[in-house]
Amino acid sequence: MKKILSILIVSAALFSCEEVIDLEVKDGVNQLVVDAWLTDEDKEQSVKLTISQPYFEDAAPKPALGAEVIVYNQDSTAHVFTDPNNDGVYTYKPKAGKFLKENEQVALAVKYENEQYYSLSQLKRVPKIDSIAYEVFSFPIAPPNGGPKDGFLAQFYANDPVGEGDTYLVRSYKNDTLRFKPTDITLAYDAGFSPGSKSDGLMFILPIRQSLNQTLFSDKDKLKVELFSIPTEAYYFLLQLRQESSNGGIFATPLSNIPTNIINLNSKSTKKALGAFFVSKVSTFETVIDKSKARPKQ
Repeated sequence: MKKILSILIVSAALFSCEEVIDLEVKDGVNQLVVDAWLTDEDKEQSVKLTISQPYFEDAAPKPALGAEVIVYNQDSTAHVFTDPNNDGVYTYKPKAGKFLKENEQVALAVKYENEQYYSLSQLKRVPKIDSIAYEVFSFPIAPPNGGPKDGFLAQFYANDPVGEGDTYLVRSYKNDTLRFKPTDITLAYDAGFSPGSKSDGLMFILPIRQSLNQTLFSDKDKLKVELFSIPTEAYYFLLQLRQESSNGGIFATPLSNIPTNIINLNSKSTKKALGAFFVSKVSTFETVIDKSKARPKQ
């Protein structure tokens, strides 16, 4: 009986320590959000402008309409982006070879609600993807991601050019579907994962070459790999984006804001912007899995 009473007293004490606290969360100031990732490809380029929203608002972001969006080459050539669908997506169709040039500094200028914003980014070199190879592979048990147990493990081949400090983003498509979840973001610094890897001028390391295998491929699957050159600030931007997007569970750390390179020309203005502007050269390689050409299992 004494033990039971002791347990009841301790339980009552523990429950009495619980207190419900109602936090008053105030909505912050709405800010312009810029999503501008341009490439040297001869296809329609876009800059998406939206307005930030409260953290707990479960709705699509509102488009920022009526803005002026211009991209400038280093020689001051202007490319005007327009919003034909009135949805906040400002587009421009470049002429072949007349848009971005390797190594040049490119500027983005945005005028919205009497505020002028700007950003700079450099178009860096990108190596050619030489080939894609694949081998027969089998998991000992069914993979937890729901992919096939038997199939083909693929990798691409490319060499980082000589000269330290090149940074890249690797993306892949399976049957024309882009795989780009936070965990799929593959970044490279020279031919390795990070600075200090002493991988300058080498073939990309095996984990990077095989990063396109979120699941095994099957015969007749279409596989496409894209290798983007990215400025160093884009490398660190995406690195933090991946970390924050995957931040969860009992070991989660406090969320932190991801830095922006969108600057208000008026340094005294209280209106700030979020998002990022980057430019990239792109190297691509596409193939269809053919079981007759697969390497035997290693």
